[in-house]
Amino acid sequence: MNNSLQVIDNAEVIAIASQLLLVAAVFQISDGIQVVVLGALRGLQDVKIPMYITFVAYWIIGFPISFYLGIYTELKATGIWIGLLAGLTAAALFLYIRLND
Repeated sequence: MNNSLQVIDNAEVIAIASQLLLVAAVFQISDGIQVVVLGALRGLQDVKIPMYITFVAYWIIGFPISFYLGIYTELKATGIWIGLLAGLTAAALFLYIRLND
């Protein structure tokens, strides 16, 4: 492999990885909230409504956003992670609202 081509490939990989790491950092916040709230709801024996909430958040919100951003925009891999983040954030928000009702 040509050294200049390898440097370009490395720069591209570093750029993509740095974008994904930023999304993953925010992902951790939403994931932490979602896990704690879901655990609290399980402890309260509330499992049926949270199941529906997580289904809607992941499959109705997160998956379509991931698909659209990953396929139809320039974001590609970062777009997929943004969609996952959107679904996880929606789950965290809706579960938190459920816990406080």
